[in-house]
Amino acid sequence: MKPLLPIAVALALAFGSAAMAAQPVDEPPPANAPQSANERAGLPDLDKINRPAAEVSSKVDINVPRTPSFHEVSPTGTEITEFRDKGKPVEIDVHSNFGTRYQMSASPDTSPTVHDSGKPSTRLPSVNLHY
Repeated sequence: MKPLLPIAVALALAFGSAAMAAQPVDEPPPANAPQSANERAGLPDLDKINRPAAEVSSKVDINVPRTPSFHEVSPTGTEITEFRDKGKPVEIDVHSNFGTRYQMSASPDTSPTVHDSGKPSTRLPSVNLHY
């Protein structure tokens, strides 16, 4: 077995050097081609290596007019408007033709729960009277 060991090592080295020789080698750039400062210093060009910068795909509209989810004007002149914005509590505005204005306060707890009819509502209207 000992005489076969040097032959196996020689074959492994021969095949290893042949495999290394078969790998493609990058061609050097032409001498008159412009080079970056990194390439002139012998380092790889980072512009070729790095990915291109990400492009912004989403846009945020800041001044979008709110559309009410419910709007009603009664024959007596009372106007009821409800806004259901995503991630916010429901807002209800009531304007009467007498100059009174009601606005329901936001609930202190916005987590989804089942309504208990035996428990009084924590949302109370705030009243503004203009004379």
